[in-house]
Amino acid sequence: MNRKQRRAINRANAALSSGPVTDAGKAISSANSLKHGLTSMKPYLPVEEQDYKTYAAERLALLKPQGPMQENLAQTAIDVEWRLKRLPALEGRLFAEEGITSLNTIKGLEVLSRHEMRLRRLLVTTLKELTENKRNNATAQKQNVLPANGFVLPQPRQMTVAEMCAQTEAITAFLKADTREHAKKQRA
Repeated sequence: MNRKQRRAINRANAALSSGPVTDAGKAISSANSLKHGLTSMKPYLPVEEQDYKTYAAERLALLKPQGPMQENLAQTAIDVEWRLKRLPALEGRLFAEEGITSLNTIKGLEVLSRHEMRLRRLLVTTLKELTENKRNNATAQKQNVLPANGFVLPQPRQMTVAEMCAQTEAITAFLKADTREHAKKQRA
């Protein structure tokens, strides 16, 4: 068989195996590479969508974000929490599958452990940022010192007597030195 005949046969075979045609078939095949969903774009699997939405609404009500920054942080925290909730089931599935060697189980546990640590760090960081943002907003609302120009001016600090004396001495020493230099320039 020459090269042209082989190419024609390959093209004919390729036309027969072009993947799913229906929308349902495409939806099924789009999840072929899904292993655990811990790094997927959406925090939930397709079968978990309704449960996730219920959970997210409850958590959002508890976190009470105010403004877009807090809403983003709260949503990130909710997404990470949901992914962390899925981990025990994934670990259980590793042990329940038949025909998997202990080496593969250990590798699977290592992967899940890495994801868990990453997600836990992200959750702690996100919740810290959210708490800090809420605290800053509460402080700004209490102070309510936003002038018409939009800049927050620092509050003057009361100086102690010792600080005022030290500052006065420093200014006096500077002025004396400056006066001496000025006098030397005039003489020259």
